[in-house]
Formats: sequence, C-alpha cells, structure tokens
Amino acid sequence: MDKDIVLKFENVSKKYCKSLKRSMIYGMMDIGRNMIGLSSHSDRLRKHEFWAVNDVSFEMKRGEALGLIGPNGCGKTTLLKMINGIFWPDKGKITVKGKVGALIAVGAGFHPLLTGRENIYMNGAILGMSKRDIDEKFDSIVDFADIGDFLDAPVKHYSSGMFVRLGFAVAIHCDPDILLVDEVLAVGDISFQAKCTAKLKELDKQGVTKIFVSHNLNSVLILCNKSIYLSNGKIQHYGQTIDIINEYKKDVMLQKDDSNRNDQIRYGTKDIEITKVSFLDKTYKPKSMFRRGEPFLIKMEYITRKLITNPEFVIGFYTEDGLLISKPNTRDHNISIDTAQGEGQITYFMESLPFNVGKYLVTVAVWDSLGQVAYDHHEKLYEFIVEDGLIDNKIHERFGYLYIPAQWVVNNALEHPKCNRD
Repeated sequence: MDKDIVLKFENVSKKYCKSLKRSMIYGMMDIGRNMIGLSSHSDRLRKHEFWAVNDVSFEMKRGEALGLIGPNGCGKTTLLKMINGIFWPDKGKITVKGKVGALIAVGAGFHPLLTGRENIYMNGAILGMSKRDIDEKFDSIVDFADIGDFLDAPVKHYSSGMFVRLGFAVAIHCDPDILLVDEVLAVGDISFQAKCTAKLKELDKQGVTKIFVSHNLNSVLILCNKSIYLSNGKIQHYGQTIDIINEYKKDVMLQKDDSNRNDQIRYGTKDIEITKVSFLDKTYKPKSMFRRGEPFLIKMEYITRKLITNPEFVIGFYTEDGLLISKPNTRDHNISIDTAQGEGQITYFMESLPFNVGKYLVTVAVWDSLGQVAYDHHEKLYEFIVEDGLIDNKIHERFGYLYIPAQWVVNNALEHPKCNRD
C-alpha cells in the first residue's frame, strides 16, 4: 500500500439485527461455532438482519479531509465506529495507519461529580493521552474551552454548552493522525462552532487526516475537499465535495413526496383555458431539471372560448416552502396582447436561470386586463429543480434563493467606486 495512504476500506460490510432477542441468539451461536473452529458465516444475512454498511471501498491519504453525507440510518456512524475499532466488519478489510481520535460523543466518560479540571485528566487518559501530555496542553485546553471560573466546579453544574466545550477542547488536543468528527459542530453556540471550525482547519496544516460527518452541508463544503454520499449502507457517489452535495440535494428533492400539498388550486371562468405548461431548455426540449445559469423557458399553450381583449398572463415562482420569490406578468413588463382568440401560446424566457440549487414551485395564470377576473389560475401546480451551475461561467453563489446581477468594486484608496451609466 502507498506509504501516504493512512486509511483504506476494501469491500467492507457490517450487518445488524432488527430483533434484540434474535441478535443475542445469533451472538451465542457465533461464539459457539468459533470456539469449536467453525465459521460463523458472518458474510451471510440471517432472518431480521440487514447490511448497515454494504461493500464500501475507498482510501485516504495523509492530510486529506473527507465528508460523509446522507440520510439518517445510511451507515455513516457505523463506518466511523469501525474505523475507531468499536466494531469489526463482517466482510472486507480495513487498514488504518496511525493514532485515531474520535469526536463522536464529546464529553463521553465525564464524571458528573468530578470537577472540570479532574475530568480533563480523566477524559484525556481515556483518549490515550499521558499525564505529561495533558500537563503540557492543560492551559491550551482550558483556554479553548473558555469555561471561566467553573474549571474547579463539578461538571454536573455545567450548562450543556459548557459541557460540550470542555469535551471538545480535550478531544481536539489528543493529537490524532486520523480524526473522526460526527455532528460535533451541530452543538454549542455560534461563536463556539466558529472556533471549532477554525481549529479543524488548522489541523490541515498539521497533516491530520479527517473524516467529517454532518447534516450541515455548508460545514462539509468548508472543511472537506472530497466527500462520500451514502444511502442504504452503500456509496452512491464519491468525489469532489461540491459535486457530491449537489447529487445528494438532487436525490432529496426528487424523493420528496409533494402529493399531499394543500396549496395546489385551480380556478377561473375558463374563457381562456391554459391547456399545457412546459419548461424548456435552449433547444426547446422539455425537462424538469435545469442547471443554474442556463437558458430557461416557460411555454403556456391556451385556447379561448370567445374573443378576449387585453388578457394579462402571470407567472409566480415560489420556494418549496411557498415563499414568493418573483411574480412577473405581461402588464408590468409592458407586453400588450390586444386580443386573444382561438388557440395560442406565450413564452417567458430567462437567458440565465438565476435561482440557486433547490426545488421551485410555479404558478401560471391568465386574468382580465383589470386583474379582477381569473380566466384560468393554476396555483403552484408545477415544479422544477435547479442543479448547481455557474452564472456567466464564473459566479457560484451558495446562499439564498437567487442571484442578483451586481458588481464588486475593490478600491485601495478611500474613494467612491465609479459606476458605468448608459
């Protein structure tokens, strides 16, 4: 194996049993078979068993940071526990080089009746630190934990935030070669989370290999250059973090069941009826998934029951939670439709789709010229998904719902930026 590779998974699988009683029976059977030299057939599933991790293979080099993302129950924590030696795989091989540190349950092993000072020494010993190591790092641990005058108070009197700060401070100073982090940054206040993130970034310079598990995808993006997307115990995607996060988001959006939404309404006189709504790309090909920054068209086909003068067509864009983002209409855009009769169509065109990654709901409607009579109103009956992409081949916004065209002007001198005016 390459000397720079510190962690390697080779077709690793781990199974659990859904029934506690049957699990105990299986355990006794396996022990008995092993005692007489027979195989326990750990590579096979028995009744009520399932693969929590199934045929996982990957490797990590020294100093790399790997994110693990996926839904609850997909096998992320089980994978970490196998690396940490808590569980052994039922199939496959795990190779680990160096000392493993785990930030999985910060403060695990703290005694509530002992003081913070005493628990630093006890917890440090549990994590493999010698008394000399703890003595040398004691002041740094206390400074990082920032628990003030409570250092010599029993930890049972600590707030949950103080407890977590002290646990993280001890664990982060154990100098591991491989650090396992499981949802640690989901606890504590905002300032502490920022301090933890900065500390984890510092470990990159020290060559520490990190595996980071979190449902906070922005933290994964900041801390990890590569990521694995797990689902049902299997690797679905493995690669650059931004690409893996986008695949995960896309799957989540596709799997979400919107059939029970109660905000889907259609009403109107049907003097003009919208017969078809299509989302199109620049080649006029219908689809429901677009990349941010690409051309985007909405085509409405309609039929009129009688001659209609000055109808107003409306499109509403909403977030998945129903928040209105934009509601363009032909009247506000100075598009005049003198008369509508028979069959027709109208297209709304965006040269560059400005919405960030997510699922969006769409309302389409046609009203009379005064906005008083609805001929045909389709409230949030349509949806499309936006994947990651670049605006103008360079802009990559991660936050909010949409990109607002603007410019950044950086001046070395204290002067007002000059704006070009047409």
